[in-house]
Amino acid sequence: MVISNKHIVITGAASGIGKELVLELAGSGNKILAIDINQEGLEILSNKSSQIHTLTLDLTKKDSVSAIFDWIQLNWKTVDYFFANAGFAKFGPWEDTDQDTFAKMLQINVLSPIETAKILKQTQAHYSCRLVVTASAMSYWPVPGYAAYAATKAALHHFVETLRSEGDGDWITLVYPGATETDFFKNAGKEIPKAFPVQTVQTVARHILQGVSKGKKKIYPSRLFQATMLIDRILPVFKPLYFLLERKKLRKWIDDKNGG
Repeated sequence: MVISNKHIVITGAASGIGKELVLELAGSGNKILAIDINQEGLEILSNKSSQIHTLTLDLTKKDSVSAIFDWIQLNWKTVDYFFANAGFAKFGPWEDTDQDTFAKMLQINVLSPIETAKILKQTQAHYSCRLVVTASAMSYWPVPGYAAYAATKAALHHFVETLRSEGDGDWITLVYPGATETDFFKNAGKEIPKAFPVQTVQTVARHILQGVSKGKKKIYPSRLFQATMLIDRILPVFKPLYFLLERKKLRKWIDDKNGG
C-alpha cells in the first residue's frame, strides 16, 4: 500500500529519520508540513517540492505544539498522518544531566507527543488520522549512558500502553528504532560510542512506512533487536551481556574524556 494524496506532518524533519520520511513521502500527491528548529535544513527540503511546506519550531518549548495545529487549521483543516519524530538525547553518567537539559528532553520526547495526541483526539474526532511516534528500542533495553533519554522513551511507551489498556490508542503507532546512522550520536555528546547494532536511516524509514501503511500499532525497524527480545524471554542471557558491552564503552568514554 502506497501512501498517496494525504496531508502529512513530520517533526524533526530537517535531518535523520524525519528527513528521510519527507523525501520518501514527497510526491504521490502528498502534501507535507515539515517541522524542525533548523530553518536552513527546512529550506533545503522546501526547494525539492512545492508540496513540502515548512514551519520552524522549537519543540522543547511549551505551547509549541499549538502552533502546529494553528497552521493545520489555517491551511488544511485535517491531517491524515502525523509523524511525531522530533527528539534528542544526552550521553554520559546520569548525574551529569542537568535539570534544564532533562526538562527540555522531557518536553520534546514525551510531553510534545502527548499534547499532539490530545489535540488530534479533539480536533480529528470525525476524521481518520494516525499518529506515528518515534519511541526507541531503549523503551525496552536502556543502554548505559542514556539514563535520562531511556526514561523519556519508556514514559512514552507506557503512556500509549496505558491508553490501549483503557480501550483507546489503536490510532497511535509507536516506532522502536535501534541505533541509526544519523546526527543522533553527534548531538548526544562529543565522540560518543555508538550502540550496537547501527542501521541506515533509509532502512529505518522504509520499515516505518511499510508498517504505517498496514496500520501497525508497533514497528520494530531492527528485526535483530526484535528477535533478540523474544529469545531473551526464554533464555535471559543477551540483555546482561549487551549491558556489559555498552557499560565498558561508557566507562572508556568517561576515562578518555577525563584524560585517563
